[in-house]
Amino acid sequence: MTDEELKEKIKEVLGEMGVWSGHREMTIDEIATIQPGLARIMPEVGQRTWKLYYAAKESHWELANFQWKEITELMELGAFTRPKHEEALHQFLAEDWPALGKAIKDKDFAAFEAAFHHAIEQANAYHELKEKPYIRWQLPNQPPPDLDLKPRGKK
Repeated sequence: MTDEELKEKIKEVLGEMGVWSGHREMTIDEIATIQPGLARIMPEVGQRTWKLYYAAKESHWELANFQWKEITELMELGAFTRPKHEEALHQFLAEDWPALGKAIKDKDFAAFEAAFHHAIEQANAYHELKEKPYIRWQLPNQPPPDLDLKPRGKK
């Protein structure tokens, strides 16, 4: 049996086997189908990016770092689940994202703000590159209302 034949046989067997999700039985193929694509992941990235900026603006570096890490993980998830965007997402994470992490670590809002706006410009450039020029993220003019962005103990 060749490697390709073995692969097909395993896929056939696994495709028929059900896995209990706690709510229903699903095949491996059904589980793969419901994995989030970028259309589901990127709105969360946008929400977290909004919180990231205003947390840094309030010098709430712990929250800014948390949001930065969560955004990184979401983009890595998107790269894994959508291989056609893997290279672009990894390039963004390698070239445009680390400066934000450094500014957060250094607690330097001026450096953060410059890196932040650069990262947003680059993200929007990737949307154009990926033939989605109609997607242009922008920072809302006010902080998100659902989270206290001030560090504890600061009024």
